Amino acid sequence: VQAAAGQRNKSAASYHFGSREGLLEAVLTSRMAVVGERRVELLAQARTTRDLVDALVRPVAEHARSPAGSHWARFLHQCSSDPSVAAVVRRSVEGESYRETRRRLIEKLGRLPRPLRARRVDLAFTVAVASLAAVEAGRRVPVEAEVDDLVDVCTAIVLTRPSPATLRSLAG
Repeated sequence: VQAAAGQRNKSAASYHFGSREGLLEAVLTSRMAVVGERRVELLAQARTTRDLVDALVRPVAEHARSPAGSHWARFLHQCSSDPSVAAVVRRSVEGESYRETRRRLIEKLGRLPRPLRARRVDLAFTVAVASLAAVEAGRRVPVEAEVDDLVDVCTAIVLTRPSPATLRSLAG
């Protein structure tokens, strides 16, 4: 960060951001603002479960495709996987548009047992970010068909009926 900013002062990042977590939060919040704006647009038109999953996934995929989004999905995936910054990620990534999309999705999943609803939505988002990170790691951006298929896969995650074994586990 110091070299990229053309700084010779080794404590410049600490001065401006306070800590590693402060720097990560600034990057995440800045990037998620664009994602959140796009999510609001999609959410306004969302009627079906797939539409809601699309509003959850597509803005992150589109940002990963933009020139400004270089390495974005990998960065988001790595931060999400690091327990030491998990709270920072939640504060930054889970803005109002994310929370509203998640809430509406959970509401749509009323036929699923309550303990599975939020878990399924969170799992779908995690799969989406990991998938986009893998595409970036291959030094390319996701094409539209991949994004559409990713939305289909994530929709399947939230809509799949629980197996009898899962239902027994929940009851037991």
